[in-house]
Amino acid sequence: MDPSKKAYFVDGYHGGIKGHMPLGSWADVIRRLEQNPDWKLSLDIEPISWEALRRTDPRSYDAIKQHLQSHAGRVEMVAGSYAQPYGWVIGGESNIRQLIRGREIIREHFPETVVDTYASQEPCWSSSYPQILRSLGYKRAVLKNPGTGWGGYASGINHETVLWVGPDGTSIPCVPRYECEELLNCWESEAGYMKPEFVEKCKAYGIAHPAGSFLQDLGWMARPWLNEDYIQYTTWREYIEEIAAKPAEAWYFTQEDIRCTLPWGEGTLQRMSREVRAAEQAVVSAEKLASLSSVTGNFAYPKEKLREAWDQLLLSQHHDAWICATTRTGREKWAWQAGTQSWLAEEIAGDIRFRAMSGMVQEPQDEIEPQTYGVRVFNTSGIARKELTEIEVPGAGGTALIRVLDADGRVVPSQLVPTRVSQEDGSVFAGKLLFEAETPAMGYRDYRLEYVKREDAEAAGKQQEENAASVQIHDDYAILTTDLYRIGIDTKRGGVITELYDLTNNRPLIAPGNPFNELTGYLMEEARWASSMESPVALKVVENGPLRVTVEMNGQFAGTGFVMTLSAAKGLRRIDFHARFLYERDTWIGDPWEMAPENRSTERRKSHHNTRYKLQARFPAAFGEGKLYKNSAFDVTESRHSDTRYERWDEIKHNIILNWVDIYDEQSNRGLAIFSDHTTDYSHGDHDPLALTLGWGAEGGFWWGKRPLRDAQEMRYAILPHEDRWDRAGIAQESERWTQPLQPMLMRWSNRTPKSLSLLQVSVPSIEIISLQRDGEDLLVRLYNSGTEDSAFSFLIKAESSGISAVELDGKHKERLQHGQLPNGGSEVGMTLPRHGLATLRISDIRYNKDETMGCETGIEYEKRNSVSD
Repeated sequence: MDPSKKAYFVDGYHGGIKGHMPLGSWADVIRRLEQNPDWKLSLDIEPISWEALRRTDPRSYDAIKQHLQSHAGRVEMVAGSYAQPYGWVIGGESNIRQLIRGREIIREHFPETVVDTYASQEPCWSSSYPQILRSLGYKRAVLKNPGTGWGGYASGINHETVLWVGPDGTSIPCVPRYECEELLNCWESEAGYMKPEFVEKCKAYGIAHPAGSFLQDLGWMARPWLNEDYIQYTTWREYIEEIAAKPAEAWYFTQEDIRCTLPWGEGTLQRMSREVRAAEQAVVSAEKLASLSSVTGNFAYPKEKLREAWDQLLLSQHHDAWICATTRTGREKWAWQAGTQSWLAEEIAGDIRFRAMSGMVQEPQDEIEPQTYGVRVFNTSGIARKELTEIEVPGAGGTALIRVLDADGRVVPSQLVPTRVSQEDGSVFAGKLLFEAETPAMGYRDYRLEYVKREDAEAAGKQQEENAASVQIHDDYAILTTDLYRIGIDTKRGGVITELYDLTNNRPLIAPGNPFNELTGYLMEEARWASSMESPVALKVVENGPLRVTVEMNGQFAGTGFVMTLSAAKGLRRIDFHARFLYERDTWIGDPWEMAPENRSTERRKSHHNTRYKLQARFPAAFGEGKLYKNSAFDVTESRHSDTRYERWDEIKHNIILNWVDIYDEQSNRGLAIFSDHTTDYSHGDHDPLALTLGWGAEGGFWWGKRPLRDAQEMRYAILPHEDRWDRAGIAQESERWTQPLQPMLMRWSNRTPKSLSLLQVSVPSIEIISLQRDGEDLLVRLYNSGTEDSAFSFLIKAESSGISAVELDGKHKERLQHGQLPNGGSEVGMTLPRHGLATLRISDIRYNKDETMGCETGIEYEKRNSVSD
């Protein structure tokens, strides 16, 4: 073999029982492996598949185990994630759990197998992976997916290896996609075939040991992918450690270097994305509450039930559920399975949540205390919060008003929205109760309910504050007012917001002629642009203060009925929206690009790439173009794109919103953030205002085919005008409040129990407690610095313990930490986290003294004692 022409190739397999693993496939692979002694394999297999193989084909299972244990190094297990998710569509904690859970199962089957290379056949990445991978013991990574780029691919750089640097500064040796590596068809690249001309091109660019890869589908007949004599088979571990040049270049790989997309706005995908997000938030919240309750209450930590909830959630995040959402039929349909899995995860989480909160409630004795009722409000974040919470409550006979009082008997501002009313006397049988709750960090506060009879309602109502939120209706106009905003709605022109006035700074936030929340899209059948301003809306006041105002607008968008709900509240910087569309016939909104069915697998241009043609809610900011920022898993990226316009698969620009996107103008020091309740896309550019996708129906290419909008489609979103850049404006913290609201629970009131509790607290708002778990008698706390700078902070533990340690993401010990003693027996740990950095703490043998008042304060008020070390 001519060394100057030599190239390297990583062959192998991906998938498993969720993707494709027919009986006999592994026997075929093992037979070919024995017939071809130079063939080597890297395996990216769903870990749950190994149990299925052990049951159905024990001979192949044993053979794989022997190959993995062999010193010959012909077979390497890579990635090890539970369900091979697209890391760019899910949250940070989910990305961590996918790897922890997957490797846990692999160890059960192959205890001696080391998984320390992260490589996948699909674009299963996120920009924050370096610190996640390093903490979990990975030594190398790969950013190539030459054979399965349907969902996208990574940017390229012409180096054999680089140091992939994450947002926190952590780096990991990595094989990148080469910049000279051309894209083929609309799903692959040259590195999947390693043709001589490509090898020569790589060497001309200084890549002395060019490497390609193709992890085959287990359903295919087994064979070495390439047979050329200039190809040397290798594994990724062998290639990076023994063949390739050591990395000398730091590559600051951002989320925009993940050039991926899906048909965002398509009905099935949108519903599934919303369901998976809701389940993700529910499971994280339930796990926090279960941990809090098991430490401070009488609740047995449900480890197995939480594992089941996580497993179902992780399965719903499988990449095929997203890229193939509409494929298959019946119960085999990917979207049906993901919907079922996310539903199961939510159901399990909901039961855990209720039992965990109940476990922190001590029931009073009926014969001792009168029957009085209250609401316990739980806060699962690391800082104290004061904001509105809401709960459905039953009324009592003759109830006209429900007052809320704090533990000292002071009246708390509240609002009752009746949902069931007596037809005889107008008394309230049930309603939605809103009130201002002030909760300590990672804990709760109690509020007493007082049911007021009709005859006493007028006097009781006078004790409330004056209306801080109200609605005024005029002929073709409605004005919503809170303490922060005056919002003008033009009902004659589709319910758009024509006035948004900042009452704090006395300035308009909307430029004349540029309304907010205009719905636009391109109607393919009519070959024209449409706007919600073409038709009036019927406006109904749903809530009218004193704390929150909500209006519901029924309108038409080019013949499609919609209901738009808008809410604003006292002290709330956000303005919330809920949009619901009912497509009574197949509706086509999007770029009118068509293709013949036979070209669906090769045509690079697709309708859904051109986001501005989709059904969108537009928000033209009243300031300059500004910079655009967007969050992803443990990262925030400043966009490099001047616009989001592209039409072809080989031109993909990252325009994905995970939780929020924000534009900010330095000159005026003003910004506008948009929050979304699911992963979707946005558009923005020189001539395009910031706009959020609400729907798309057109030709999707490959297996999507024709995808009209039909039936009901809905989503929640919010906007937040602000001063200062996103980090100083607290956008990340506001996003956390929106996705993890306070958790109220109705309870029987007791005068004998503490009325507030706080277990953990951080001193800096940008430090988020993103997860809480029990590990035996220990408590594992995961922290994340969502800010743009390194942050020094104090972490308070308001309970006794045997010591505090820094551990890896999976709980493995790193080092013991010094801590200061608090007067109540708790501990204070001084820490520093880099920007977008993670830290996991183990609080060993944590003990909460339920007979003391430890942890009842809302602020950080304590005396620092001498530092002690474990």
